[in-house]
Amino acid sequence: MAGGPGGFFTREERGVVVFLAVSLAVGSLVMAARRVDPALVSAGAPAPAESAAALPAAPAGPVDVNAATAEQLTALPGIGPARAAAIVALRGERGGFRSLDELLDVKGIGPKTLARLRPYAAVGPRRPGRLASEAGKGDGE
Repeated sequence: MAGGPGGFFTREERGVVVFLAVSLAVGSLVMAARRVDPALVSAGAPAPAESAAALPAAPAGPVDVNAATAEQLTALPGIGPARAAAIVALRGERGGFRSLDELLDVKGIGPKTLARLRPYAAVGPRRPGRLASEAGKGDGE
């Protein structure tokens, strides 16, 4: 009979099980603390510089996706350098966007990303003449 009449585990085995359980709990807390933004944990205490630098600040006003540079577009939530370059490329092909919904045609931008960036993005006037096919229009057609 394992552990004798006192239970399933011997006294030494129970000590090992308790030690492992406590170690797992402490390790989980340490890992969770690393994932939490310190600014959320201690209200009023400033966030460390590396945490603030890692998170892009929300743009001060709406970013015009028809006029912004790729660098300016990276200020939008969910838009990194690759997506910003893709937005600029698609904007060049189309001569600009008519609505924010057209950003769904950019690889990597789906409905959730579009919903996140809507409060921070705007569509300004299109810039005609950016496409070769559009430049030919009006020349006697």
